[in-house]
Amino acid sequence: MALDGPGLEALRERSEALAEDLRWAELVELLSPVADDLLEWAAIAYRLGEALYHTGRMEELRLFAQKLEAGMRRSRDAAGLLRALNLAGIAAFELGRMDEARQAFASLLELAEGEGDDDMLARAANNLGALANLQGRREEALSFYQLALPLYQRLGRSRGLAQTHQNLGISFRDMGLLRESDAEFGQAAELGRGFGYEPIIAMATVGRAEVAVLRGDPNLGLEIAERGLALARRIDDPITQGVALRVRAAARIASEPENGGRERALAAAGDDLRAALEIAGRTGNALLEAEALRDLARLEALRSREGAAAEQLMRAAERFAALGAEEEARRLREESAAALT
Repeated sequence: MALDGPGLEALRERSEALAEDLRWAELVELLSPVADDLLEWAAIAYRLGEALYHTGRMEELRLFAQKLEAGMRRSRDAAGLLRALNLAGIAAFELGRMDEARQAFASLLELAEGEGDDDMLARAANNLGALANLQGRREEALSFYQLALPLYQRLGRSRGLAQTHQNLGISFRDMGLLRESDAEFGQAAELGRGFGYEPIIAMATVGRAEVAVLRGDPNLGLEIAERGLALARRIDDPITQGVALRVRAAARIASEPENGGRERALAAAGDDLRAALEIAGRTGNALLEAEALRDLARLEALRSREGAAAEQLMRAAERFAALGAEEEARRLREESAAALT
């Protein structure tokens, strides 16, 4: 298909329709063969970037975003450059390349402010908040989210609002504020239902499942995690599937099954965590890998396999340290040492 005139317009319309219907795999199939030609057409190229993200092709996304950024700089397309930086930062974050992600998002924040692009400014703030939270800078994360929220509200961007509430849920969870966390996940899900965006509903559902487990109600957590997993599978969202499997495993580990079903529950939890690790490896999601390794290590400890637990804990600590999550890495190193004493 020629990328000019009627051919370009047909491709744009088809891309928009597929994105609207969340048919990401079909969108990748449509646009990947002409990916290099899209470098001059930022709006369509951004749709390919979104599709690569939603299908878990993070390394492909990273390479494509780099090419797109270079192309937008050559053509001096400011709006296209902002989109390229956003894609580059997202890909780097998911792959655990945190210095690269921080640089991309910081550049996006500065350029968006200069261009007066409040949408991209809000995205930059939201993503910088997620990065700060992962690395233990909770108050900084909350400040970034407080910058993003009014921007999204003023623009009427329900999707951005939902994503920010989702991130707030994660931050409050990590701060131990479980009631507030559950409320934020609930707000994200409500917003997602309001405009029919199922990926955020799935993520928020899984978030609420984890909060239920942390609040001491693993049976409720298991029920909610099952719902989130089913939705993530239906919309073919691999990363949320992986997170749901990890949370379902946590619920199974924390539960007290009747009729001597404890070993079966632990075995099922192990299966879930190994499946989550497979998804993490396939998609390149560094955080999911670190969290699944940590939880698998703790499962090994529960089954009195101290040597395996200590080894897995050290592997998880290395992954968290690479993400800049030094506080979590330190805790896991201490757990590893304790497992061998």
